[in-house]
Amino acid sequence: MSLTLTTLDVDEITTRYGPLRTVLADSGPVDIQPEHDDVYSLEILGGKTLRESVINGETGPVLIIRLVAYIDPTTRAELYGVEKWSVVSYRTVDHWVRLVSETEYERQVRAEFAEPTLPLGRERFTGGLVTFYDVTDVL
Repeated sequence: MSLTLTTLDVDEITTRYGPLRTVLADSGPVDIQPEHDDVYSLEILGGKTLRESVINGETGPVLIIRLVAYIDPTTRAELYGVEKWSVVSYRTVDHWVRLVSETEYERQVRAEFAEPTLPLGRERFTGGLVTFYDVTDVL
């Protein structure tokens, strides 16, 4: 007898549980009122980091993707956000189901490796995600 685990992608999971909500972004539409930007930023920054992938530059992080549990400042419900911050842009999405956000986190980590948004040296690509990120929990 063998055990086979089926993993679903973000599209399949959001079909079941509803779409991710864009909370913060440096460009493009968001799903919260503009006057709530600061309070959402504070809640997300102060949330509990559950998973994290980081690329460091000479003076510190140049890209961070993290899964965070935080309290929605308007509904007071616990949500799971996926924050992607880099020296060139930022975007945070969230969902009330952790599995949806976990799947989005892994998708974003792999997507950054597949199509980097920052110019990076060749040596980062020699060993997959392990050498691409200075810190990662995605294998």
